[in-house]
This record gives sequence, C-alpha cells and structure tokens, in this order.
Amino acid sequence: MTFWNRSLLTLAASLTLHFTCGADTGAPLQGEWQIPNLEIAKRQIRAYVTSGRYEEEVRLVAGQARQFLEERLRQPVQGRAAIVFDVDETCLSNYRHIASLDFGYQPQQWNLWVAQAQAPPLRGVLELYQYARSRGLAVVFLTGRSPDQREKTEQNLRQAGFDEWTQLILKPADSSESGAEFKARQRQQLSQAGLEILVNVGDQASDLAGGYSESVFKLPNPMYWLP
Repeated sequence: MTFWNRSLLTLAASLTLHFTCGADTGAPLQGEWQIPNLEIAKRQIRAYVTSGRYEEEVRLVAGQARQFLEERLRQPVQGRAAIVFDVDETCLSNYRHIASLDFGYQPQQWNLWVAQAQAPPLRGVLELYQYARSRGLAVVFLTGRSPDQREKTEQNLRQAGFDEWTQLILKPADSSESGAEFKARQRQQLSQAGLEILVNVGDQASDLAGGYSESVFKLPNPMYWLP
C-alpha cells in the first residue's frame, strides 16, 4: 500500500522540512519539501481519526450524495435506479486494524482481520445506504476483496447494518486488471443489464474512475492509496 495520497499531503501541508545543498560553486541552495516526516504524518492521521474529524467529513460527503439523490429522483429514471458502494473505508472502517499495524499492510494479517468480520460501519455512509434503500434503489457493493472472502464480507456488512443488497461483486483472485479497470468494467456490465447508476461512492479515485455513473462522491482516506 502507498501512503502518500492527496489526503495525507493535505493534512501535512503545514509542515516544512528545510534543506541546504552546495552547488558546483560552493554556494548553498535552499528549498522546501512539503512532505512531512513519516512518524509525524502517522500522528496526524491518528489525531484526524480519533478527534472525530474523519467521520465528520465522511458524513459530509455522504450527505452531499443524499442531496444529489433527493434532487435526481424528482426526475424520470430509465431502467432501475442504482447506487454503487465500495466496501473498505467506504461502508466498513478498517482503522482499528490499520492502526494496529502502524499503517503497514501485511496480507496474512489483513486476511485474519477480514475473517473476524468485525469492521464497524462508517455511519454517514450507512445513513446514505438506508436512504437509498427507502427509495427503492438497487444497491451494489463493488469491492477489490477476493471471492474467498465473500462469506465473511457478507457477515460483516450485515452486522454493520448493511443488511440487504442487489449484488456483491468481488474481484477474482487471478485478475490482472487494476482496481480502476475492474470496477469500471463491472459498472459497464451493470448498466448494460438495465441498472441506471445514479451515484457511485468510494474512498479511492480508482473506485470512481471510468464512468458508467451519473455522479461520483469520494470519501476521505488518508491511510492508503490503491490504483
């Protein structure tokens, strides 16, 4: 996983590391880096999450998505109206696991965490999901998790309050596609099957790239970046 995403840089923009170096003439050159020390960045992320700011900003984006839906549903929809959600750091928060590994990524530990099915919901997104359900939208979860994690993913979603959906689509373990390519192709197939995707919600740019949705809403995620 890569940690230097735009959200992290935004959090750390006020930190400056000064450096000097000598040119061929021997005269010093001065400049500035806007990238903070890694430990400082981790502390900022912890403070961002534990202070409640993270969930507040998630709720803000989810509220914007709901407002879009409220206005859009006043107009005719061709096909069945649908909403697409990513899972990790969109519907379910893995912060407890990520922080326990000091923001590292260990595949074996990740698989054990998924198997526990204990990730809590992001409340703002859960409220958006509930609103979409109340309006009769088809709900599709589209995730990079692998098919062997389907049972535990379904269990975790239900325990977190996401108790019903139209489809849960997982990425084949042998797929050579990037996350962006895989998700765009899946949305294309959903559209061809008669769903009109009004809203697509995710925490990564790769969740949202490639079209086949009337609108996209990106949640904050300062913890990792995925292609």
